[in-house]
Amino acid sequence: MSHHERERLAKAYTATRYVIRPHPSTGGVEQILRAGALHPALDATLAARGHREWAFLTAWNPGSQWRSEEENRRAQERLEAQLVAGGWVVAPALGQAEDGGWCEPSLFVPGLPREEAARFGRAYGQVAVLVGRASAHAELLFCEEAHAPAP
Repeated sequence: MSHHERERLAKAYTATRYVIRPHPSTGGVEQILRAGALHPALDATLAARGHREWAFLTAWNPGSQWRSEEENRRAQERLEAQLVAGGWVVAPALGQAEDGGWCEPSLFVPGLPREEAARFGRAYGQVAVLVGRASAHAELLFCEEAHAPAP
């Protein structure tokens, strides 16, 4: 990926609203995450459940290239099944453009380490995933730059 393309995508991903749907693992309320922001309410909720980190993932539109809804849905089902089979709790989520121009079904995974998030991202062709740790800013983690083998 060119430097220009990476910057363009980083800007778009930073402008994205990462919405976690109400789920028991996150206190039963909708949570809105932002790249580069702190999320103290989410940190407190997750800490009460023994988690200090998290990941926000999707299998939709690998490489930020459009795919059909059917292809995306099947890939998302595989990702979710793989996470659940690995013992992870997954909460339904959405990545949404501020202007409403696009929306992608996603998954929020409490406790998933950043290295695992990057491996899943690479396995599903994602450019980046959003990761976080308690008391730290949420971070866009570019999957090509994280050097671990795919799951």
